[in-house]
Amino acid sequence: MTQHRFGFFAKLAFVAILIFLVISIVNKNLQINSMKEQQRRLEAEKSTYTLQVERLNAQLSEEVSEETIKRIARDKLNLREPGSVVYANDLPN
Repeated sequence: MTQHRFGFFAKLAFVAILIFLVISIVNKNLQINSMKEQQRRLEAEKSTYTLQVERLNAQLSEEVSEETIKRIARDKLNLREPGSVVYANDLPN
């Protein structure tokens, strides 16, 4: 009777360990699939940024015209050419 009871508990422990292992494997597979999806998204994002960097590098390698320099100085830096008249306007746009 004692051996029968021991055999039952051994089988029960084996089944419990087997269930634990199956659940662990399924959980790890879900994590792997999630990480693969994240990797795909990050690679797509990297491609987008790579294209942006290539475009910006191409713009940097282009020769900048004097008119472009004047436009940037006027628009971004609020600079004016000597002798130009600047009008102030406080009316709403």
